[in-house]
Amino acid sequence: VDSSWVVIALLITYSMYLQVSQVYQDISAGEAVWIGVLATVLFFGSVLVHELAHALVAQARGIRVQDITLFLFGGATRAKVESRGPGDEFLIALVGPLTSGLLAGLFGIVATLGRDLLSRPLAGTFGYLAWTNLLLAAFNLVPGFPLDGGRLLRSAIWKTTGSLARATRIASVSGQGVGWLLVAAGVASLLAGDLAGGIWFAFIGWFLVQAARSSYQDLQLQQLLRRVEAEDVMAADLVRVPPELSLQEAVDDYFMRYDHSGFPVEEQGRTIGLLTLRGVRRVPREQWPTHRVRDHMVPLGDQVVVAPNARMDSVVGKLQDGETNRVLVVEDGEVVGIITPSDLTRWLRRWRTLEGRPH
Repeated sequence: VDSSWVVIALLITYSMYLQVSQVYQDISAGEAVWIGVLATVLFFGSVLVHELAHALVAQARGIRVQDITLFLFGGATRAKVESRGPGDEFLIALVGPLTSGLLAGLFGIVATLGRDLLSRPLAGTFGYLAWTNLLLAAFNLVPGFPLDGGRLLRSAIWKTTGSLARATRIASVSGQGVGWLLVAAGVASLLAGDLAGGIWFAFIGWFLVQAARSSYQDLQLQQLLRRVEAEDVMAADLVRVPPELSLQEAVDDYFMRYDHSGFPVEEQGRTIGLLTLRGVRRVPREQWPTHRVRDHMVPLGDQVVVAPNARMDSVVGKLQDGETNRVLVVEDGEVVGIITPSDLTRWLRRWRTLEGRPH
C-alpha cells in the first residue's frame, strides 16, 4: 500500500460522508461516517479484487507476479507479461474490466434486494458502488496504455505486426492522447467553475501521460539491456577487505573512503563473503573495535550471483527482486565484479552521452 493511498482513502471517506449526509438528511453524523468508511473499504476492496484477477490469470499462464500496489489512482499489478505472447497479455488485461463489471452486478443485486432489508443510506451506498465499479470497468477499457484497454490494444497490434516495440509505441501514443484529453477536460471543468472535478481530471490525465511515456521508455531500456552483458556494466576494480579486520577499521579505511556499500572479503586470494554497510549498522557502534569482519560478513552462497556474460535485462530483474540491492558477478568461483543500481545508472548515463541522447 503506497503512502499516497492514504490521501485518496481519506478523500473518498469524506466525500461519501458529505454525500450521504446531504442525500439522507435524517441520518446521524456517526452513521454517515460509518457508511463513508464502509464505502471506502469496499471500493478499494473492489480495486484489489480487480488487480488480483490480473495476478491470478498471470500466474495461471505461468507468468511470475512481482507485487500488487494500491496507490493514489487505484491499483497496479507488476508482472512480466512482455515475456510471453500477445494472447496471454490479452487475457490478463481483459479479466480486470470483466471482474469490475461482475462486481458492479453483485453490488447492484445487493442494492436492489436490500431495499427492504437494509437502511436506505446503506442500500444507496451499494448502488453507488455498483455504478463506481461499472465506471471503473468502462474507464479501464479506454484504449490508452497503461490502462487495460491500452494493453488490449497493444496485444492486438503485437499479434498483427509481430513487433512488441511497435505495438508498445502505438499504445503509448494512444495513452498519451487519452491523458491530454483528460487534462483538457479538467481545464474546461475549471473554467466552468468545477474546481475539485477540474483538478482531479487534470491530475489523472497528467498521470496517464507520464505513465504511458514511461512504459515505452522502460521497454526501450529493456530491449537495450538485452544486448548488454553483465561484465560491460559491473564495477570491476573491487577493493577487498581482510576477514580479520575490525569493523571499526573497515568503516574508517573502506566505507568512509570509497563510494561502495559492500566489499568482498578475501582470504588467501579467495573471496569468502561480502561485508555490507547494512550488516555493519546492525552491530552497536561501541562494539565495532572488538568485532571482526569475518563474524558479520554475508557468505558468498547467500548472494545473488550471475556470470560475466549474463544479459543485463535478466540481471536487472535480479536487482529488483533481491533484498541486498546488488548482484555479484562470479567467474570460476571468484568474484570479478559487482553491479548495483548506481552502477547501472552510471552506465546508462555514459551510453546516453555517447549516443547523443538526452539524460
